Amino acid sequence: RHEGKRVLYLELGVGDNTPIIIKYPFWQYTKENPKAFYACINKGEAYCTKEIADKAVCIDGDIEEVLRKLTT
Repeated sequence: RHEGKRVLYLELGVGDNTPIIIKYPFWQYTKENPKAFYACINKGEAYCTKEIADKAVCIDGDIEEVLRKLTT
């Protein structure tokens, strides 16, 4: 439904326990859509593939602290 549209894939706290459910699909959708952007906030596990690094931001930190800083 959002193919080709501007989309932000926001990943909050997804680790490596079940990456196939959220992390990997988000990376694939970001790669396939030139207007998509991927953002990840996760303490100790904030990363993405090199393929989407130019349209991604990965913030290593506590989600609550990061969001508080972004909104103040």
